[in-house]
This record gives sequence, C-alpha cells and structure tokens, in this order.
Amino acid sequence: MGRLIEIAPEQPLPPSLTLRVGDLLSFAATGGHVQSGSGVVEILGPFITGLLLDDSRILSPEGTPGAVFFLARRPGRATIDVITGDPWSAPHTKTMVITVESI
Repeated sequence: MGRLIEIAPEQPLPPSLTLRVGDLLSFAATGGHVQSGSGVVEILGPFITGLLLDDSRILSPEGTPGAVFFLARRPGRATIDVITGDPWSAPHTKTMVITVESI
C-alpha cells in the first residue's frame, strides 16, 4: 500500500529521499517538475485548493497554487525540483534526488 508523505512548508528538504512504488509526496509548493526519471516519478499538479459548498458548487480562490504532488511509479532514480514562493516574481527552487524501490 502506498504512503502519503506530507512535507511541511517549514521542513527543510533533504537532498535525497528513498520511496517505495506507490508512495505520494505532498509539498506545500507553487510548482515543480521532474528533471530526470519521468518514468520513475510523475508530477501531479500544481493545484489550487477548492472548497465544496453546501449547494455542491466548488469555490476556488484566485492566486498562486498551493500544492504539488509527486507519485513514485516504478523503481529507479529521478531528480525533481520543488518550487516555492511567488512563481512569477520570487520563486525558490529546491532539487531532490528520489530513489524508488519496489515494494
């Protein structure tokens, strides 16, 4: 069974991380991308938060995205970038090497 691994905004990112196939990394971030190993790790997002209203409408604020996810698809190595801050004027990029192991 895959794990949801949430990285808190104030938590420093390690330079490398080992995951298992099916794990999902969650970052409070405005963007990201897979530098290498796109078959190993897949980016999902970025996403803006949506709120379900009583009348079944979904309300979403305007502004920058707030979440990015990376899904560990298959064993191997990948390099990802996680982008925080204002993506249009003051982005901060952190790079991580991800190793994915089979279950």
